[in-house]
Amino acid sequence: MWRLTIILGLALLVSGCIFTRERFIPVKYYDIGNPDNTKYASTSLRVGAFTVTGPYRQEMVFRTEKNELVKDQYSRWVQAPDDMLRRYLKIAFPDTSGKKEYAVTGNILTFEADMNTREAVLVIEYRITSASSVESVLLERTFTSRKKFEGNSPEVLAGAMATAVADFADSMCKELKDLSVKQK
Repeated sequence: MWRLTIILGLALLVSGCIFTRERFIPVKYYDIGNPDNTKYASTSLRVGAFTVTGPYRQEMVFRTEKNELVKDQYSRWVQAPDDMLRRYLKIAFPDTSGKKEYAVTGNILTFEADMNTREAVLVIEYRITSASSVESVLLERTFTSRKKFEGNSPEVLAGAMATAVADFADSMCKELKDLSVKQK
């Protein structure tokens, strides 16, 4: 009788695993892409460390109408936002002369999709210093970009965020050129 109970119990456990079908959802990875490195080639910049605050590590984050942040476990960034931004800037501002005049570091404050307004929101607090002396802060700003997107898929969020990051690189390029003019 004891053996029969064990066999029936095991059969029940095995049948529970066989007859339940959970839907498999693959994890998809997204990136902000690469910039055109010829666009900023004349600008000399050393890209330092960026950090990211908040829940913006790898899963995509969506803000709902109730100010709730929802992390999508099946839609992820290829890298953490700070690593993606640093890679993007290193490609955007290539080392052509070997002489870096400026250095940039910063903190990503927001890297999310606002589902109420259908916007990708990027907020970066950054500092531009002299490459020779990181203690001498030449410029300290907060950059904010809100890029509209249609639909609610992770693909459109990634595209909108790529546009926001490109706007950040454009803004920095302009500021670096203004700094060069002021210092001459």
